[in-house]
Amino acid sequence: MLKTVKVPPQFEAIFEQAQEHVAKFFSERRDIPEKGTIEIFGQRYMLVRASSMSVEFFEMVQKLYADKGEVEALGVARSLLFDIAHAMALADARSFAERMNLVDPIAKLSAGPVQVAHSGFAFVDISAESRPSPDENFYLLYDHPYSFESDSWIAAGKRTDFPVCVMNAGYASGWCEESFGVPLVSTELLCRAKGDEHCRFIMAHPSRIEGFIADYLRAQPSLAKHVTRYEIPGFFSRKKFEDELAAREEQYRGIFEASANALLILDDEGQIVHANPAASALFSRSQAELMGAPIQRLISEDGFFAGFRGRVLEHGHYHAELVGVDAGGRRYELEVRGSRFRYQKRDLLLAVIDDITVRKDAQMALRRAKEQLEARVAERTRELEGLNKKLHRVNEDLRTARDHAIDANRAKSAFLANMSHELRTPLNAIIGYSELLQEDSERPQAERQDLGRIRSSALHLLELINDVLDVSKIEAGKMELYVESFDAKALLEDAVATVETLAARNKNTLSLEFIGEQREASGDRTKVRQILYNLLSNACKFTHEGKIHLSAWISEGDDGRDWLTFMIADTGIGISHDKLEVLFQPFRQADESTTRKYGGTGLGLAITRAFCELMGGRVRAESVLGRGSTFTAMIPRYVAARPGATPTAEP
Repeated sequence: MLKTVKVPPQFEAIFEQAQEHVAKFFSERRDIPEKGTIEIFGQRYMLVRASSMSVEFFEMVQKLYADKGEVEALGVARSLLFDIAHAMALADARSFAERMNLVDPIAKLSAGPVQVAHSGFAFVDISAESRPSPDENFYLLYDHPYSFESDSWIAAGKRTDFPVCVMNAGYASGWCEESFGVPLVSTELLCRAKGDEHCRFIMAHPSRIEGFIADYLRAQPSLAKHVTRYEIPGFFSRKKFEDELAAREEQYRGIFEASANALLILDDEGQIVHANPAASALFSRSQAELMGAPIQRLISEDGFFAGFRGRVLEHGHYHAELVGVDAGGRRYELEVRGSRFRYQKRDLLLAVIDDITVRKDAQMALRRAKEQLEARVAERTRELEGLNKKLHRVNEDLRTARDHAIDANRAKSAFLANMSHELRTPLNAIIGYSELLQEDSERPQAERQDLGRIRSSALHLLELINDVLDVSKIEAGKMELYVESFDAKALLEDAVATVETLAARNKNTLSLEFIGEQREASGDRTKVRQILYNLLSNACKFTHEGKIHLSAWISEGDDGRDWLTFMIADTGIGISHDKLEVLFQPFRQADESTTRKYGGTGLGLAITRAFCELMGGRVRAESVLGRGSTFTAMIPRYVAARPGATPTAEP
């Protein structure tokens, strides 16, 4: 039968066992006043007068902190009492569990209220609403009918307007925390010392207690008006803040030490306060050698530090490219950034330094490569001039085209805006005349072969010009949509017919599947056809003796709109996963060597993505290297006309 605690029926059995354990513990008590000792179960205890740890303690602290005001004095007293009791309970619970061989968390916890009763703290009455669990959901609602603290105030004839049972709250939460292994804090809401009927507490995880208190007061509106000046103890908030601060400093220290950038912390005189390993490696000096050294010794520019410090103080930051010197006298290019920060109550400067020598060398190499490329372009131009001599009938047109090409290299924007027609006209003439001349069977074979090369080069150049002009229009935001209704299946059949020759050239099998009965759609038919052509021709080009399958369907998307979807799957060479996104960038291919092996400009997929997005759609690629690729393009079934477009039909 329970005598020292009151609990819900489901917990009575385990608390009866705890009552036996604690009774056995306290039964072995020896009072030896001639030695000034009290022993319980082989451990020394001491008796403390209850009033001295409550009402008199509060009065003493209020006197000591009289100049700080009552609120701060009460805060100090409550924090001290809670922290002391909480720490005592952690140690007592651990010691009791070890001596009594208790392992189960509930068994450990159940000994606490009984221990509190035997120690003279209070009698504990646990509410059936309680939910003790070893996690953040822990919730304990309980009363202390005979709290030593409230009794001390009542006995002294003193009345207060705040809860006084602080040590009871601290001791109870400390015992439960040790038992369950999770942080816990207890707050007294009602107190007999301020005229309430109960000394009532809520115990919970520090992150949840405020919410639990709010829920309880909402459910008990008649009690809420009596809950005044309660306080959630600050033990955990201070400890959490200290732990977070220590962890943050440790994190920043780790970042500082592990940074790949050279980092130097400087004082206002330019002396190095601290340097990370990257700075040591950059300047070929140990961290010990760098400590206390002036940064001016590492930077060749005269007056560097004065300018660095001045810019940081005036603008808050510094950024410049300078020349550094290592311990061996080697000079190299540096990029230096700077800012000001406060650390350990000191105003300091931070210098972030990168060695950009390699980058500068790369820029110089790129400039030289550009010059070499321009020289090769000039050389190719001279070769074209030699070929022009064989085209007497189109000599003037070819010279005009060459002049336009040179002008385009000098002024790209003018070329793109004004010269597209002029450039296409001579190329079409070259292509046409080349075909006519090549068909002349009386011409020597070698000359007919030269004409074939001229025609092939002109066709390739025309395709490149068309792609570049499309990309330029897209980048300039001048690409227009011409919306019209079309039969989606017929459009697919037309696109497949266009690339059948290319598929046959590589001995590929080309198939088409249109799923479903819905075929009507509207959009820019020419651009949709270009999307299909680009994806199909790529599949044919990079597949040899394999299969290319085009499937399409119309379906409703998650947004409620109908979408027209094209899927082109091939069994070709495939693409590595890390190169997929590069495919859709202008002039980029998954492997630059494919340009030499398979040809192409790297613009087709960029144009495909741009056309899809222009019509409100998207395109994506999936591939496995060596096993083939799948490209999926989606556009709205009914594309809306945009400003500047010329709609020819309504969906």
